[in-house]
Amino acid sequence: MKSKKKIALIVVLATILFGSIYGYYMWNKPARNVAGEKGLEITAIAIFDSFNLSEQRANALYLNKAIQVTGEVTETKQNQAGETVVYLKSNDPLFGVNCTFKENPGTIAKGSTITFKGVCTGFLSDVIINQGIIVK
Repeated sequence: MKSKKKIALIVVLATILFGSIYGYYMWNKPARNVAGEKGLEITAIAIFDSFNLSEQRANALYLNKAIQVTGEVTETKQNQAGETVVYLKSNDPLFGVNCTFKENPGTIAKGSTITFKGVCTGFLSDVIINQGIIVK
């Protein structure tokens, strides 16, 4: 009976130890650097239409991948964290592509065409892209 308790205790302690090591590794993992990655090139209209048509298929193609998006700026805002968020035009009058930049991209005029690279994180009425950097 005592040997079963010892084995169970060793298994529990080993699980806690390996879980702690994995948690420490994940917590200290360096942030992804999109600047060094080759992005899939696409227009804002095309990526929005892809998600609007079949979110599941678009997730398989774009989710958590570096993408390079070109489109017309409809709006620029600051989010609550003070980061710049740029909205690009799509075929839908209410929704489009939004990109949060990791560094201030400077002045971006409404109506201008820009190209940026970032990580696609999904679709919530807009296509969401984070860690954006200006390409053109």
